Amino acid sequence: MSNSASSSPLPVSPNSFTTEREFREEVIYFIIVDRFFDATSDEEERRGLWDRGETSGLYDKTWTQWGKYWGGNLLGIIEKIPYLQSLGVTAVWLSPLFEQVDDMQYDRTPMHGYWTKDFKRINPRFLPTDDSNSLYQSNTIRKLVDSLHAADIKLILDVVCNHSSPDINGVKGRVFDDGKLLCDYNDDSEGFYHHNPEITDWEDEYQLINHEMCGLATFNENNPAYRCYIKQAIREWLDIGVDALRVDTLKHMPVWFWQEFTADIKSYKPGIFMFGEYGFGKPWDRRTVQYANHSGMSILDFGLCDAIRFAFSGQQEGGFRLVESLLQHDHVYYRANELVTFIDNHDMPRFLSVCSSQRSLEQALILLFCLRGVPCVFYGTEQYLVNNTDGGNDPYNRPMMESWSIDSNCFSLLDSLISIRRQNQALTFGSHRQVYVSEHIYAFMRTYRDCHALCVLNKGPATQVQLDLGGHFGTSDLTCMLTDAIFPIVDGRLSIALESGSAHLFSSPGERVTGAVVATFQINGIETQPGQRIVITGDCPELGGWDLYRAYGMEYVNRNTWICEVGFRESVNTAIRFKYAVVDDTGYAAIREDILPRQLVLPSTGRQKVDSVWQVT
Repeated sequence: MSNSASSSPLPVSPNSFTTEREFREEVIYFIIVDRFFDATSDEEERRGLWDRGETSGLYDKTWTQWGKYWGGNLLGIIEKIPYLQSLGVTAVWLSPLFEQVDDMQYDRTPMHGYWTKDFKRINPRFLPTDDSNSLYQSNTIRKLVDSLHAADIKLILDVVCNHSSPDINGVKGRVFDDGKLLCDYNDDSEGFYHHNPEITDWEDEYQLINHEMCGLATFNENNPAYRCYIKQAIREWLDIGVDALRVDTLKHMPVWFWQEFTADIKSYKPGIFMFGEYGFGKPWDRRTVQYANHSGMSILDFGLCDAIRFAFSGQQEGGFRLVESLLQHDHVYYRANELVTFIDNHDMPRFLSVCSSQRSLEQALILLFCLRGVPCVFYGTEQYLVNNTDGGNDPYNRPMMESWSIDSNCFSLLDSLISIRRQNQALTFGSHRQVYVSEHIYAFMRTYRDCHALCVLNKGPATQVQLDLGGHFGTSDLTCMLTDAIFPIVDGRLSIALESGSAHLFSSPGERVTGAVVATFQINGIETQPGQRIVITGDCPELGGWDLYRAYGMEYVNRNTWICEVGFRESVNTAIRFKYAVVDDTGYAAIREDILPRQLVLPSTGRQKVDSVWQVT
C-alpha cells in the first residue's frame, strides 16, 4: 500500500466549514411566538401595540378568543432568555416571523404565522410600535439574535415555501417583495401559483404537490422568479444571524425543488442544519424515506412521536413494543440520528391531552432524550401546560404560557436530562440495543466508543428485572442519574426493583475525541455482515496514510449507518483524500469503495461534519 501522500496547504475560507457543535447535540425548544410572553406590561400601551396592523380588532387581551392574537412578542422572548438558559435548551425554533396578512378568516387571524404577506419583512404585531418591520432596519430582531447568541442559544427560523395565504374577503395569495407587490393569486399573469382545487386524495402525489391544502394559495415551484424570491428572502434572514431552518410542508413540493433549495442555502451558509415537516410520515412509507434521504435536509420524526404517544396512552396495543418496533426501521434512513424527535407539537393535541398522567409525561420525556435524534420540546411542556377543550386539538393545543417556575418537577427533570445528554455522546451518536422490552417495561442501552448509557422505564405495576449489561459498565456499582439510587452489578448483570412509574438512567460518558479539528464522518448505504466493520483510509497520518491496517475504525450505529469522530492535528489547513472500506476482524479489506478518493479541506480549528453514501461504480 502507498505511503501517505503529501498535501500542499490550501487557503481555507472561514465560511467553508462549520465551527459550531454538532446539531445532534442540540436540544430544541419550540415556541409559538404569540402564545409565549408579552413584554408589554401597561394595558393601554399593549392595546395600542397589538392593534398596530392594517385591521383593528385582531388582538384579544382576555385570552378567550383562541383564533386572535394574544400578545406574545419578540421582546417577550428576549426577556425570557434567562429562563431558557436555566432550562438548558440550546436552540429555539420560533413559529414563522414573516409579515402576515393582517385580517381574519372567519374567527381566525394568522397568529400561527403561515399566511405570509411578505417574506422579507417581520410581522409588525411581534414588534414595538416604534420599530421598523423591515428585516434590515428592525432593532428588535437584531437584539433577539444577539441576545440568544450571547446565551449560546441558536435561532431556528420556520420557513414556509409551499404557500402564502387563503381567500380572505376576496384577497388571496397577495405577496410582496420588501413592500413591493410581487404576485396576486387573482391576477397571476406571471404564473406564481398553481390554480387547482383542494386535495381530495392524500395518497395521490400529483395532488399533494399541485393542489391546494386548506384553501391556501399554492406556489408554482416551476416558476424561476418564485424560486429566486424565496431563496433570496431566506438568505436575508440568514444574514441577520439565523442559525438553522425548520421547513414547513415538505411533502407538498417535489424533491427536486428541495434539492435545489437546500443546495443553494447550504452554498450560502455551509454547515447550516435544516429539518423539514413531512407531515405524519412513517419509515415504512416510501415517499417519507425518499424525502428524508434525498431532499438535502432531515425531517421531523412523526413515526417515533406516534409510537411514544401510543405506548403511554394505550390508544394502540403494544406499549413499549411499539417504540422498539419503530426503531427497527431506522436503517431505512441515511441519518436516523439527525431526525428531530418530539412527543407533541402545534399540529396535534398536547401529550397531556391524550395521556393525563404527569408522571407519564415525565417518563415520555426521559425516553425521548435517551433515544436517537435531536429532541424538540414544545413550549410549556416543562410547566405541564395543557388545555383539553375539544380534546386539546388546534387551537387549544396553543394556550398562553403562564407559569415560569424553575422548581416544577418537569422543569428540573428536563434540566437534568439536557445536562446528561450533552455530557454523554452515547445519547447523541450511539447505537441502540434493546436489553428488555415488554408492554410496560423498557430497558435499552446506547453505546458510542467508550461512552455508555442505560435507560430503564416501568409504566406498569412494580416488579423486579435482571438486565445483562454485556460488560459495558464494568463491575462497579451503578448510580442512577435521576434518583441517586445505587445498584450493584453482579456477574455483568444488573438486578433492579422497579416501582410503578419508575425511571432510571445510568450514564458513563467516556472520553471525547480531541484535536485542532474534529471531524465527524458518517457513512450510509451499505449493510455489513456480522464480523465486519467499516474503516476510513486516506492520505493523511490521522487516517493511516493509505495503510489499511492503520485505517481509522468507525462505530456501528445501525445496519445502514456507521459513524466516528477523527481528531486532526498534523493535517489541518490542508486538503485530504479518503475513502471507506469494509474489513473483517483481521483488518483485511472485504470490500472497498470503487471510486476515486473523496476530498475534504480541513480548516485550522473547529469541527467538520462529513455525510457520505457508499459508492461503487
